[in-house]
Amino acid sequence: MTTTIRARFTRKPCTLDEVLHNSDPSAPPESITIEFRKEMTTAEYDAFAGTLLEDREWLAGRGGHADGHRRVVEVSAPGRTTLYVDPSGGNYGRYVGVAVQAPENGNDQANAIRWLLENRRVEINTDQALRSLRVALSGDRQAMKILDQIAAEK
Repeated sequence: MTTTIRARFTRKPCTLDEVLHNSDPSAPPESITIEFRKEMTTAEYDAFAGTLLEDREWLAGRGGHADGHRRVVEVSAPGRTTLYVDPSGGNYGRYVGVAVQAPENGNDQANAIRWLLENRRVEINTDQALRSLRVALSGDRQAMKILDQIAAEK
């Protein structure tokens, strides 16, 4: 059975932190095709993840789009988040993404709200984020119920 991997990408991120915290949860995930797999040690991966814009010979000439899929290099290491890199013909991480898991409970809105809360900037606490989301989503009754439920869990 073939599994379709879908990922959200960040354009020209400097570090893994930018990929993890700057991906737009409302951006549609893209179907990807893995054209090359690069397995690294944790030290190699950490060095790569901290300098995504550096030139790498093994990325040269790869990536781009074909048949409705983004072609990528899969970068992995033990205990690390697998990255999907589309150098779009270059030799650096022009587009870097992480896989998007299919929603488990089928409620995309609840998953998006939870993602926003989990990936908020460190200087914003949960209560501040909940208040901001309440203002932004005030016209959506279902969103208010979700926010109430999340607040009760905290």
